[in-house]
Amino acid sequence: NGMNEFLRKEVKLLKALQGVSYKELAEEYLGIRQDSFYSWLHGYYDLGIEKQQLLLEIVNILKES
Repeated sequence: NGMNEFLRKEVKLLKALQGVSYKELAEEYLGIRQDSFYSWLHGYYDLGIEKQQLLLEIVNILKES
């Protein structure tokens, strides 16, 4: 799904440009395990609507800081 693909790119940019760790994003912000986050990042499954919205908000906040 398009939003998941968009979020994957954004998350990778955050890590590259700001050094935001995947562990921090997964466990502290999304409340999911790091290995689950990696599986999502590699396209093995898509996040549900609620998690997509949450991650989008997080990405937008972190991009502005």
